[in-house]
Amino acid sequence: MLERDAELVYLGSRLQDARKGRGGIVAVEGPAGIGKSMLLAAAGRVACELGLGLLKARGGEIEEGMAFGAARQLLEPALFSMRPAERRRLLAGPAMMGARALGLQADEAPGDEFAALHGLYWLCANFAERKPLLMTVDDLQWVDNPSLSWLAYLGRRVPDLGLLVVVSVREGHPRASAPAVAGIVGDPATGRLRLSPLSADGVGAVVSEELGRRASPEFCLTCQQLTGGNPLYTWQLITAARAEGMTGNATDAAALRSLAPSAVGASILPGLARMGPDMIALARALAVQGAGTEVAAAAELAGLTPADAELAADALAAAQVFASARPLEFFHPLIGEAVYANLAPGARRLAHRRAAEIADRQGALDRVAAHLLGTGPTGDMWAAERLAAAARDAADRGAPEVAASYLQRALAEPPAPAERPALLLRLGLAEWDAGEPDAIVHLEQALATARDPETTSAAAEALAQAYRVTGRADQGVAALQHAIAQLRDTSSRLAFSLESSCALAAVMDDRTAQDALQSLDSLSGRISEFAEPPPSLLAALANVAMRRQRPAEAQQLVDRALAGEPYPPPLACCPTLLSTLIALERHDVLQRLCDDLLAAARRRSALQEAAAIASFAAWALYRRGELADAEAQARWAAERATGIYLLHAVAQLVEPLIERGSLDQAAIELERVPDPLVAHSITVTTFLFARGRLQAAQGQPADALRDFLECGQRSALFGRVSVLYHWRSEAALAHTRLGNAQKALPLAQEEVELARGFGSPGALGIALRNYGLVKGGDRGLALLAEAVRTLQGAQSPVELARTQTEYGSALRRVGQRVQARAQLEEGLDLAHHLGARRIADRARAELVAVGAKPRRDAITGRDALTASELRVARLAAEGMTNPQIAQALFITTKTAAVHLTHVYRKLGVSRRAQLPGALAGRMPDPEAKTIP
Repeated sequence: MLERDAELVYLGSRLQDARKGRGGIVAVEGPAGIGKSMLLAAAGRVACELGLGLLKARGGEIEEGMAFGAARQLLEPALFSMRPAERRRLLAGPAMMGARALGLQADEAPGDEFAALHGLYWLCANFAERKPLLMTVDDLQWVDNPSLSWLAYLGRRVPDLGLLVVVSVREGHPRASAPAVAGIVGDPATGRLRLSPLSADGVGAVVSEELGRRASPEFCLTCQQLTGGNPLYTWQLITAARAEGMTGNATDAAALRSLAPSAVGASILPGLARMGPDMIALARALAVQGAGTEVAAAAELAGLTPADAELAADALAAAQVFASARPLEFFHPLIGEAVYANLAPGARRLAHRRAAEIADRQGALDRVAAHLLGTGPTGDMWAAERLAAAARDAADRGAPEVAASYLQRALAEPPAPAERPALLLRLGLAEWDAGEPDAIVHLEQALATARDPETTSAAAEALAQAYRVTGRADQGVAALQHAIAQLRDTSSRLAFSLESSCALAAVMDDRTAQDALQSLDSLSGRISEFAEPPPSLLAALANVAMRRQRPAEAQQLVDRALAGEPYPPPLACCPTLLSTLIALERHDVLQRLCDDLLAAARRRSALQEAAAIASFAAWALYRRGELADAEAQARWAAERATGIYLLHAVAQLVEPLIERGSLDQAAIELERVPDPLVAHSITVTTFLFARGRLQAAQGQPADALRDFLECGQRSALFGRVSVLYHWRSEAALAHTRLGNAQKALPLAQEEVELARGFGSPGALGIALRNYGLVKGGDRGLALLAEAVRTLQGAQSPVELARTQTEYGSALRRVGQRVQARAQLEEGLDLAHHLGARRIADRARAELVAVGAKPRRDAITGRDALTASELRVARLAAEGMTNPQIAQALFITTKTAAVHLTHVYRKLGVSRRAQLPGALAGRMPDPEAKTIP
């Protein structure tokens, strides 16, 4: 290579880094013909000399509309070259989702587009674990969007892998400035190499090599001026000059100037025309079918026999129109572009239609669809059917954007009228998954035009979900009700299922909850009509029974929902099921369900689903007193969740932060959620309660009171009278701090009555404690003593520690110092073991006030771990390897290893087997001492 020494040295250095596990991404930029492809090829040779593996792909216009076309070029050959046992190891864990995204596996589909990207990342990570790699992607501007999304995802994580990614981008191409391409090239972590034109000396070297003799300086300078130092244009010009008999003398310079306009750029077309009709036909066939076309396929499109096509391809290669390779490709993409551009529009469309038929016989469904995108609508039922089939495949592989493009084209064909509603439904679903703005419009059209029960039901369900996520749950309920009215006379089973979904959606929105409660009363009377009622109905009925203080009924319905199929239940049912279990204080069932749901979400790499479940797991952990783990789960969820899931995750993060004494951090976390009160979701009540507790802890009782009362008002809209949130007694405490004892007592007393009626000991203990604090005097002491006894029989250790501390403090104030000291010591001991620093600090201060000298414990052991370190440590203690931990937490293996190194140091251990003991920490027995 000429004048590319500095670039090769740079790439060689980056390859050496990759050998040592420090990967990266480099973009090679420059205009067409500047030598980008040659530099990538040279980097490949260096990589092989250094012992790295090499994976290659090249973008092309036909592949631009295919799902993960470039990713498949890169990874498929390497996968198929392996022995079966080695391939199975490579596809372990989320990497299987990557193989599914490439269309190479028929297993469970990716959970969403993120799952496909995440799976492909792990497929690359597993490749790089076997052997450091160079991955080159030429002509990035033509790479399909799903592959671009994957390369962007990979680029942010590749520094932790033994993998160097080198891409080339053509400057000036319209797609080079597209966000997906520009995002990769312009990322601050991307190394950038812009190739410069050849100097006069460099051009002289090319000229001398092509002419077979040293050319004159005047001739070389003229050539450099005419081509701008572009290597490809220089080669084209000198090839034409040689054909004209020029020898490179100074006297040839003038003739060179007159030759240049027809020799540079599209000069291939006149020469091709002189080569004969077979050559023209084969070149045009390859221009339509794209690089990588087999000779037989190109021959069929060109109307040649395979033998004639082989000979024609050799002749074209000799003329440097084609590369000397099989499958076929042009010597340079510019040549193919020129041949394709020279085709008349009608001829192009017809050629793509014939190419689609050829690809269909070869079973290349994605290539069939890509060709059909280049044709015009003709009412061709075959074309509409193949596009619909390709869309289904693309959607299953986690490429909804591509699926949507195929479906849009299928609808334009158009399909048979009876097929249109189902295609509109699939288009809306694909657009929704791809985040495209027209999704709801197409879902509405699907519902409005659907005539068969299945399409009507599916369209209504999808539209309701879309409305709910966008804050229009009331419109979703209306859509479901419209569908129910249509289906009542044609499909009672589907109508009943939709009524269940409608009730579940409606009961979670404050605008529709009251009507939903009445609907559920009606539905509960019909539940015996079905041997297996829909999980959505059982979940909704269980939650409503919990809200109405009917715990036994709620428990029975939960058990029935969990015993049915499918298990784990669909995500739509889970928030109601999990919150019901939390209210029932069924922590064993709750933990098992969360674990199973998380395992299912991780298996499919469904990130948002995992984040949603993790926030509920954090809520359960907090209730059980596992504060560090609760913070770790909630923080992980809050860093990844979006929409309503983010609101819930932040609320669950604030609670453990309060108890761990991180009030400022909790306030910062609340700022993640802009204007949460404009939402109508039941999740807002969770947020209000968490924010009210923080404001109370910060000494802002007036603000806290507003949030607690608002939480109560919103709860009433949902028909919630249960004690899932103890907003009444918290509001009573705020009233007391503001001097409003007359308003405080009724609220606190009402909560005790509700809690006694519900029967959950944790909720009752909290209500008794807060009522005792509001009531004061001898009655208050008796209530606090009862609260301690009640909480000793519950699984609410944080609340027990808090109540023991409050009881001890109250005893101190009435002069019962011995009894006070006993309660405060128990509260301090328990709070310390839980990591509840706020309670521990309060207990310690009260002990000092009674004359004790409690020691101040340093933060060591488990309490010294960050939330991220604790999550890694927990999974390592369960026996997971570093790659398995990384896959479960959606981080890199190197990040998992770094966290684990910190964990070992902070816990004072040296191996995984010691982690369970180091993390356990002895818990004091809450029943070891009696309450006076």
